[in-house]
Amino acid sequence: MGIYEELHVPRIINAMGTYTIYGGSKMSSQTIEDMKDAAASFIDLNLLQKKTGQAIARLTLNEAAYVCNGAAAGIYLGLLAAVALHCGKKIRYLTRQDLKESQILVFRSHRSPYDIVMEQLGVSVTELAYSNHTLPCPQEDMDAAISHRTAAIYYLESGWTAPGAPSLKETIEAAKRHGLPIILDAAAMLPPADNLWKYTKAGVDLAVFSGGKDLKGPQASGLILGRKELIDLLLESAFPKHGYGRFLKVGKEEIVGLYSALKQYLAQDQEARLQDAEDQVKLACSILNAHPGYQAARSYPNEAGQPIPRVLVNLTGQSADAKDILCYLSCCSPPIIASAADQSSFYLNPMTLTKEEMEWICSQILLYSR
Repeated sequence: MGIYEELHVPRIINAMGTYTIYGGSKMSSQTIEDMKDAAASFIDLNLLQKKTGQAIARLTLNEAAYVCNGAAAGIYLGLLAAVALHCGKKIRYLTRQDLKESQILVFRSHRSPYDIVMEQLGVSVTELAYSNHTLPCPQEDMDAAISHRTAAIYYLESGWTAPGAPSLKETIEAAKRHGLPIILDAAAMLPPADNLWKYTKAGVDLAVFSGGKDLKGPQASGLILGRKELIDLLLESAFPKHGYGRFLKVGKEEIVGLYSALKQYLAQDQEARLQDAEDQVKLACSILNAHPGYQAARSYPNEAGQPIPRVLVNLTGQSADAKDILCYLSCCSPPIIASAADQSSFYLNPMTLTKEEMEWICSQILLYSR
């Protein structure tokens, strides 16, 4: 009996993707072994954070790196460093008034449940542009919104953003004109692997990634990459130091685990990995299209805007809708989770599946329609 069985928590087959609520990703045996090794000894956490950051910076072609406890925490810490730079102070000397008077520029179409960290930090948030096509945000709008109080621009890179915000390239140009840092929320923007350095090479000051999604590191980890001046401020005041970042605890196990996972990720054959996803999509389409009740096709990119294909399954000539089939799949043994596209279609995402699992899922879908 495993620990999940002891707790009566069923193990599931994940056809949705690297969603936090379902555990993000599965770590490799190497990552688990490295975390086990890290857990067995006492070390100086300050030194571990510094040395790991230096090693990750070299691997990702960045000036500096910092391991945190999730992407949302990374945004909080990145903005904290930007405010300290703006105020000309070390983080530990910042007052609540300094934070309150510091303005962060955000595009309305980039608002999300995760940016509540800005309110928790206590900064002033200035929204710009509307979330539609008719009122786009030109360069002069950004210029007009920036003032002496502006400490940074927060930019969300995601497949879920609404239209209305300027491109990242345009935003970088505006930020450089005013000498402002850009804190980029790129939590789910892997693959491709070169995003680990592409954003910062393009002019982003700090790019933040989730450690527990495609990197397959510990779920409670995140990665901040970019400008050394800003990350040095974090090293002086963020965990394990006392102050504003103390409560964002990241253990030696997460730091080592993310470093281990990152090394494996960069050594991975990315083309082979993408080909596996394509093969899974072809397999699912060949199985499901043999049944008159289904019409399966390749959908690209996936829900997060990642360059990985998935299967779009349309229901044809059936009385059931997507909700019925997804409910049926969730009651299989083991349970299968997938996401609806609309009332009459749903997705199967190969990102978190093996070929054997994809084949088994398709067999269960066909059993439903007997």
